[in-house]
Amino acid sequence: MRKRSARGTMSRETVVDAALAIADRAGFDAVTMRAIAAEVGATPMALYAYFSDKNALYGGMRERIFSAHVGVGSAKISRDTWQSMLEGMARGLYQVIHEHPNWTPVFAYHRGPATSGLGFLDESVRLMLKDGFAQEDTFPAYWSAMSFAVGSAMCERIMMGADGGSSRLLASLRELQIRAPGQYVSLAAVAAKVDRFNWDDGFERGIRSLLTGIGAHAQPGEGQPKRRRRAPGAPAGSRTSGR
Repeated sequence: MRKRSARGTMSRETVVDAALAIADRAGFDAVTMRAIAAEVGATPMALYAYFSDKNALYGGMRERIFSAHVGVGSAKISRDTWQSMLEGMARGLYQVIHEHPNWTPVFAYHRGPATSGLGFLDESVRLMLKDGFAQEDTFPAYWSAMSFAVGSAMCERIMMGADGGSSRLLASLRELQIRAPGQYVSLAAVAAKVDRFNWDDGFERGIRSLLTGIGAHAQPGEGQPKRRRRAPGAPAGSRTSGR
């Protein structure tokens, strides 16, 4: 058994970090008050000073993931533009789920946006409004980036599998010319030219395309000037005349 924590050394953060470490090692179902107590060297009852029940603990885990690991509560995501904020948030979330798949179930336990992310969300909305977004377009833009990140990671882990599922799919598609000659010609032709599928490359291409699409289709809010779109290949500060 681990040595008990010295008085005053335990905190919400140490309890949450212990819970995340247990989930990493043994799976989400292994996260219990008794297991966490053993991890931090305390009694199970001592944990209730920080979290009233398991749902509160799960909420704390979610908060910690977004703040410390995704980065919405830190300066590691650039806040220069709404694009950099949404891209940084999406990339951080994708990496967290990719590297810590056992944390995924905790995202279902929440009571609204993570507190640490409210300032981040507010600033991203402010930048979108400043860039001419209609108010009703700001939240869908934010949730689209978040949904893309979660969906990309889950597709890789669950639909394709973490043990070479995409490679097996490509191999199966290459066999179409033999198993079904004359059918699925386009699939077979493309599969024959693709050596491997890199999920990280797919994510990068997808998030850039998504952000470009969000910017292209955002509508100006009531009373706001018509958006002037940046010409293809123009510097970030350059816009077309709008004429």
